[in-house]
Amino acid sequence: MAIKNPLRYPGAKSKLVPYIQNLIQSENLTGCTFYEAYGGSAAVSFGLLENNIVNRVKINELDPLIYNFWLCVMQHTDELIQMINDTDITIENWIEFSRYRDTNYLFGKTSVQIGFAGLFLNRTNFSGILNASPLGGKLQSSPYKIDCRFNKTRIIESIRELSQFSDRIDLFNMDALDFLYQETRYKRNRSIFVYIDPPYYEKGPSLYRYFYGNDMHRALAKYIRNKIYPWLISYDDSPEIKKMYKRKPQQPIYLDYSVNTKRKEKELLISNLEIPPITIENTLEKDESLIS
Repeated sequence: MAIKNPLRYPGAKSKLVPYIQNLIQSENLTGCTFYEAYGGSAAVSFGLLENNIVNRVKINELDPLIYNFWLCVMQHTDELIQMINDTDITIENWIEFSRYRDTNYLFGKTSVQIGFAGLFLNRTNFSGILNASPLGGKLQSSPYKIDCRFNKTRIIESIRELSQFSDRIDLFNMDALDFLYQETRYKRNRSIFVYIDPPYYEKGPSLYRYFYGNDMHRALAKYIRNKIYPWLISYDDSPEIKKMYKRKPQQPIYLDYSVNTKRKEKELLISNLEIPPITIENTLEKDESLIS
């Protein structure tokens, strides 16, 4: 049984794991090091580790709340779990932890405090969006209260299971392009696989705290297009992105990443490999309900 992810994440790509697994195997890259430049829920990395498809993963996440959460899962597991057990899931605590969204507030805070704040906001906010409002509203007048997605037992179980991979995971808190340049420039092409899931071109500002403008999307395209190591990008379907990668193989996929809707959205897979078509029937909403 697949390990459930402790985070709820807009645009989570857990349903891509079988596809990427097959792609890695077909390219004779089983046992390689897997690079995930925009970590988020890191669902693909964890899925490939669990299935023993890759030997090691390098996960980069720029957002300090999410980075420190994963750091705590891997390096401060017991302290993180203790804080989960000791903290009441209330609107009063939400008000306190929402202050952690201001990076200036993080000075003097421990990794456990910052990482738990990331988990708390992720599990108590609308659709897991860190900058969103709390479930149930600040007045808690909705039938769905702030703790409706914070099942402590299941979250702790997930954290313990994922922490078992700590000796096969390297974590980074960097700009994605700096991470790719630093970590891949001297690697043999057949020993690595790079997965890139950048902020969406059109809806990124409403989903992520660290989103890209057009110039940054172009900078990423310029950087990655000519790399000869195997890479795969997942993006929202937009004319601008298609144009940036017009000379690379592209395949449409359908995922329910949009918040508060069951409508499937067309996205793109882009690669320097020959990539087969894909149809994904499962929805992000089902993923989110796994830890309810």
